[in-house]
Amino acid sequence: MTTSYGAAHSAVLKEGKKIQIGGYDGLRSRNSVGLSRRHVSLFSVSIARPNALIRAVSTPVKPETETKRSKVEIIKEHSNFIRYPLNEELLTDAPNINESATQIIKFHGSYQQYNRDERGARSYSFMLRTKNPCGKVPNKLYLTMDDLADQFGIGTLRLTTRQTFQLHGVLKKNLKTVMSSIIHSMGSTLGACGDLNRNVLAPAAPFARKDYQFAQQTADNIAALLTPQSGFYYDMWVDGEKIMSAEPPEVVKARNDNSHGTNFPDSPEPIYGTQFLPRKFKIAVTVPTDNSVDLLTNDVGVVVVTDADGEPQGFNLYVGGGMGRTHRLETTFPRLAEPLGYVPKEDILYAVKAIVVTQRENGRRDDRKYSRMKYLISSWGIEKFRSVVEQYYGKKFEPSRELPEWEFKSYLGWHEQGDGGLFCGLHVDSGRIGGEMKVTLREIIEKYNLDVRLTPNQNIILCGIRKAWKRPITTALAQAGLLVFVLLAGFVSFFSIVLVLINIAHAQQPKYVDPLNLTAMACPALPLCPLAITEAERGIPDILKRIRAVFEKVGLKYNESVVIRATGCPNGCARPYMAELGFVGDGPNSYQLWLGGTPNQTSLARTFMNKVKIHDLEKVLEPLFYNWKRKRQSKESFGDFTNRVGFETLQEWVEKWDGVVATRSTYNLRLFTDKDTYEKMDELAKLQNKTAHQLAMEVIRNYASAQQNGKGE
Repeated sequence: MTTSYGAAHSAVLKEGKKIQIGGYDGLRSRNSVGLSRRHVSLFSVSIARPNALIRAVSTPVKPETETKRSKVEIIKEHSNFIRYPLNEELLTDAPNINESATQIIKFHGSYQQYNRDERGARSYSFMLRTKNPCGKVPNKLYLTMDDLADQFGIGTLRLTTRQTFQLHGVLKKNLKTVMSSIIHSMGSTLGACGDLNRNVLAPAAPFARKDYQFAQQTADNIAALLTPQSGFYYDMWVDGEKIMSAEPPEVVKARNDNSHGTNFPDSPEPIYGTQFLPRKFKIAVTVPTDNSVDLLTNDVGVVVVTDADGEPQGFNLYVGGGMGRTHRLETTFPRLAEPLGYVPKEDILYAVKAIVVTQRENGRRDDRKYSRMKYLISSWGIEKFRSVVEQYYGKKFEPSRELPEWEFKSYLGWHEQGDGGLFCGLHVDSGRIGGEMKVTLREIIEKYNLDVRLTPNQNIILCGIRKAWKRPITTALAQAGLLVFVLLAGFVSFFSIVLVLINIAHAQQPKYVDPLNLTAMACPALPLCPLAITEAERGIPDILKRIRAVFEKVGLKYNESVVIRATGCPNGCARPYMAELGFVGDGPNSYQLWLGGTPNQTSLARTFMNKVKIHDLEKVLEPLFYNWKRKRQSKESFGDFTNRVGFETLQEWVEKWDGVVATRSTYNLRLFTDKDTYEKMDELAKLQNKTAHQLAMEVIRNYASAQQNGKGE
């Protein structure tokens, strides 16, 4: 094993000497494919690596033509490898930082925000985002994040759709304290935002299976390969302290290899150069069938391919996914990744590096709306893109291997890890951990010294649980109202369910998780996100309740569900363009509706309606769900149904809708066989302002739904 700044950290760079740096002249690395040598002017700048000629890299430019660049590209060029002017702005007494520093601090894993609910002078704060490949969170880091949320944040932790934490409300004066605490607790925020590789996704389930472990190790290695090397992060937040971590030798070898002109050999950033990438870059790794990572929404998707004995042999690669778009600008669009080819397992780091360099060299740097790799591939076509990548890779890609159908896996509830231990997946509405949930999770994680993992669906997994701990942990979760639907799945009779509920009733009333909530996601949006047009996280609870009411009105069963996602703007952080029903904010209390995604996240939704006011949702959704209930084919999902029927027919149903007459249930079940059971249930029901019959039916429905949802996990 080798230690490296890339795996984690860097020494403080002492007083630098004046050196000469090549001026910006396009962004080409040494020996870059098709590059002709060109004269560059030189200028002096004080940086921390003496006697090094730093070569920047960028998109190709036409001879004798000045390259147009976005403002952010100029800020990066002058930043001394992502230091200036943030290093100066952090020393001022102002509660905020200037525009250039707000761009630079993104590379450090933070965004400047202010509370848009408040009027008058802006109250600035910072959101910090961690970087946790595979969603892995050591015990010490979780406890630290929990403490920091209370001491320096807004008292909550937020789980993101890329398996990381977000900590909101940190004041500028506390940034260094918070950052250094994270770093010293086995964590990092380096590269969680900014124009570089973001957090690498992988299935969060801690299975002991070879394919899962290989996928997770590969994700760790890719994350290490593409971690910045110049030390700016640790200079800023821990005064250059050397906090080194070990890297596998194959990562070091792949990073340093320049046999095909991928690197800047004299640069402290051998892969990124001074300009880093044109825009954010997202990678996900998974195993066949497991699409818990929304594979096709990433710039690069990596799928483990095994032999008949389950031994990993190589990887299928997919490229060109991405969600962001701009309203009323049809030249921007969400896009699914498409197959690039197959590589043997020993080549994966070189292949990924070649893809990254192709985007670095050719992605647009003049207009950030078109800077993601999906636009490069859309412009070039996959064949040209593959050909250029192969030049940096040094080999031809093999044909992609055939794979089975994808499935969405939530990993909620109790599961065997395969090593004698258990893990337990917990649903977290919109990823927001606060209140009683936060207290209870802290107690359990601390008491049992558990590591956790964060999922791409904004949920959390408790790992490494001994079988003897299952009962007390289940009881603690149930008492806090966190895990009743999983609790119920462990019991065999309705009456034992009743007794358990009565026993825990005096602690806190149980919370049932509606099947609609299990796959729903929302971005934070208002009040802190500066890009939000309308509500998402604060709005989706009411939206889901209203959709449940529509389900009941049109006769859909309780355990039926659709994938619902909401974002406050078109950037798509909650991946609404993959939902069966997507809500994309397009005005105050107004949404663009997207239909046509599928439950296994393999189809792109399409715009169905614009400017749907929140109070008009039922007028649109009732006819859609009513006709799905009555005209669908066997086991046809809502997304597949909308695609088969076609948007013209759907629009006609909405326009001609006269409403549905709700019918009373004809079921008459005798639930209580003895007075004692009835009285106990009635006592519990009164605590929830329900009748004994209503609560009993709710328990039965949740139990049946939990049993069904647990199948195949």
